[in-house]
Amino acid sequence: MTFLKNFWYAACWAGDLGDEPVARSIVGDEVVLFRTQDGAAKALADRCSHRALPLSMGRVVGDAIQCAYHGLEFDGAGACVCIPGQSRIPPGAAVRAYPVIEKWNTVWIWPGDPALADEADIPDVFWLDDPEWTPVMGYLHMNANYQLLVDNLLDFTHVSYLHTRTIAGDPAEALVLPETERADNEVRVNRWMLDIPPPPMFAAAGGFTGNVDRWQLVTWTPPSTVWLDIGCAEAGSGAPEGRREKGISMWSTHLITPATETSTHYHWCYARNYKLDDAATSKLLKEGGHLTFSEDVDVLEIQQKAMLAMPEAKSVDINIDNGPLQSRRIVADLIEMESV
Repeated sequence: MTFLKNFWYAACWAGDLGDEPVARSIVGDEVVLFRTQDGAAKALADRCSHRALPLSMGRVVGDAIQCAYHGLEFDGAGACVCIPGQSRIPPGAAVRAYPVIEKWNTVWIWPGDPALADEADIPDVFWLDDPEWTPVMGYLHMNANYQLLVDNLLDFTHVSYLHTRTIAGDPAEALVLPETERADNEVRVNRWMLDIPPPPMFAAAGGFTGNVDRWQLVTWTPPSTVWLDIGCAEAGSGAPEGRREKGISMWSTHLITPATETSTHYHWCYARNYKLDDAATSKLLKEGGHLTFSEDVDVLEIQQKAMLAMPEAKSVDINIDNGPLQSRRIVADLIEMESV
């Protein structure tokens, strides 16, 4: 088994699933997402049981999705409910249905054993759908393995070199090593940088004119959900002790869904608890986030190509790789447990 199956994955942002079917590869499965008349999200195998045309090429008819080839219709449970020109539904006409739950402004899908699907296991990212927070969301398709992106998000030092236009501050930040801790199947990587110039995006968002104390506190949960408590406050104003009144905070959230071995759905969000209704701040963070995470995707896609071109080449690990290595070990152990 390559991917963990008995976990919830983000299929798409809730706002991206409207009246038209949406095709997704999810951990190697081809899936079609659609909404019924009452707005409920559904997910089926993206393959008509008649002649294998992807159902995502069809259209939603009432509470069913209609195949674009011969008009067969399938309801949200996968049952074939209509075959034009005949009343009898042949045995075996149904298609696979996947458990789906819409929560935290996200459509979540469970690709594993349906009997094990439990809503309580959905990652608690409440700030994505909380009136005290304003989210700005984005989506990127990445032609690289999902674990490369997890590695990237658990590695702070690359920020100083790759993101100089947005979230990189003083070059000396690269020398501040993070602290890594593992609690059961969760990995946390934390870093504080004190009395330094603010990075460009934070300077614009927070209006800082002098040095800041900056924090990056990241949490990873398996298989591939990452969120970062990030922010800056005026230097010496007490942020390390919990006083953030003279600063700004954001939750940088990354819902990463493997599509195939070498492709990934990347759902990212900046959620803030300041200037909640300020359109200019939302625009700044939307554009800054897209630029920042596109820079990551560009590098990771090149990295993936290099790894495929020379699969026998060895890679060395350095001190900053502690967090990524911990997360990979946890995933490997969980995959082994699922395979038993």
